[in-house]
Amino acid sequence: MRRSQEQTLPDAGGMAPPDKILPLALIRDRATTDLILSGLDASGVAFALFSPEDELSYGSTAFKALFDVQPGARTFADIMRHCHVKSVGPKVAAPIEDFLEMARAKRRSSPQRDFEIDMNDDRWFLVNETLLPGGWLWHVFTDITVLKYNEQLLQRARDAAQLAADTDPLTGLLNRRAAMERLEAEIQAAFRDCTQLSLALIDLDHFKSINDRYGHAKGDDVLRHFAAAGRQQLRGGDIFARIGGEELLVLMPGAGIREATNAAERLREHIARAETRAGLGCAYTMSAGVAEYCGNAAEDLFQRADRALYRAKHLGRDRTEQAD
Repeated sequence: MRRSQEQTLPDAGGMAPPDKILPLALIRDRATTDLILSGLDASGVAFALFSPEDELSYGSTAFKALFDVQPGARTFADIMRHCHVKSVGPKVAAPIEDFLEMARAKRRSSPQRDFEIDMNDDRWFLVNETLLPGGWLWHVFTDITVLKYNEQLLQRARDAAQLAADTDPLTGLLNRRAAMERLEAEIQAAFRDCTQLSLALIDLDHFKSINDRYGHAKGDDVLRHFAAAGRQQLRGGDIFARIGGEELLVLMPGAGIREATNAAERLREHIARAETRAGLGCAYTMSAGVAEYCGNAAEDLFQRADRALYRAKHLGRDRTEQAD
């Protein structure tokens, strides 16, 4: 009789039914296979083999510990439901049945894929998933926690460097370069989404006289005071920047000319009140020019706000003017 070209899968603790079979090309020699599986298991590597019906046919000791595999668990869904209930194994933010539906769509979707999983114990694993003949699925889990930690440290360092490059060191506001980049980006967004956008340019009135009378240290105090007042009075989504010595910019996404003018006036009136300046030791005022984006380039918006600011200063300062 001709020998069958298929051979029964190793039992591995009775986790797979005896009728599950693999091609002879995958398991040619039972003894060799047992040695390979024993060696992999002894290495501490987490790996698992799932049948075409997504039943766990073999799982290493490390895999069973990683997913807290219980004796009665047969399928991938059984394992994941248990993990979700016990808050072990991979973090699952979505409802578990939604997660399983998504996982079913991805599993066996390609001959091989790699993805990362974030575990409840804060470890990270890279999963290599290989689709074998007949619909069998082979998973190997590699601990990448140290790599992810170093990646996060590097990202934080990059973020800190970018923040330093974008920030005025005296006030903590955005600097001119960063403000101009944001202006371009917000104009593109307003054009794309057909949303409102306004720009206010602000000058602290007679700032040179404050430096001359009280000294540059007091001038620095005034700038820091105004930056803090702006953060308090402006909207959360507004972009506040120092673009020159006593020149500041407020970019207001979603605001039309009236709302932007009211915001500038609110800030102007706030710093004019004596109680606002308690402890500062000197009074100061501001002038502002406000313009609304009307579909032209960033340079046009900036120039119209600048002309309105010039008019506010020409008309006596301590006031807000709208662009034509």
